[in-house]
Amino acid sequence: MTPLITRGMLEQLATMLVIGAAVFGALAAWRAYKRDAWRRPAISGGILGGLALASLAFAYTAAPNLPTAPVWARFATSPIPATPDHIAAGRATYLAKCAICHGQRGRGDGPAALTMVPRPFDLTVHVPLHPDGEIDWFVSEGIAGTQMPAWKDQLTETERWQVIRYLQELAAGRP
Repeated sequence: MTPLITRGMLEQLATMLVIGAAVFGALAAWRAYKRDAWRRPAISGGILGGLALASLAFAYTAAPNLPTAPVWARFATSPIPATPDHIAAGRATYLAKCAICHGQRGRGDGPAALTMVPRPFDLTVHVPLHPDGEIDWFVSEGIAGTQMPAWKDQLTETERWQVIRYLQELAAGRP
């Protein structure tokens, strides 16, 4: 079972809290300059800063370190359409490069999976849980703490997106 809170999520939360603290700090400074009530925004900024520190403390002590793609990766979209030709090319690349670990049907049960700690992910479960851009980031950059390599130097961008299109079809039960 995948935990709901991961280290990466808490780091991103802390970043947003720090931004909020900075906004409230700037508001407090501006109000103090104008000789207006500045305590409430200063207290709010301090609380947000404290929550950011607590979030980071929890992230690096108790939260599991599951792979989390950067926020910007979520917004990337596929430059190739989900045509039968691209899906077939993605299937060929997947079977040649990925099936040894992830298995023919993407369930993480390939022949090499037995020797891996942690085991490869079941892609039929994980691919639908992530936006296209996150899947591309995982494929391109690899996954730290696992044996998943970065494929950005071995596969072209088109080949990586073709594999992703094939994985989406595989997860949907269509191939």
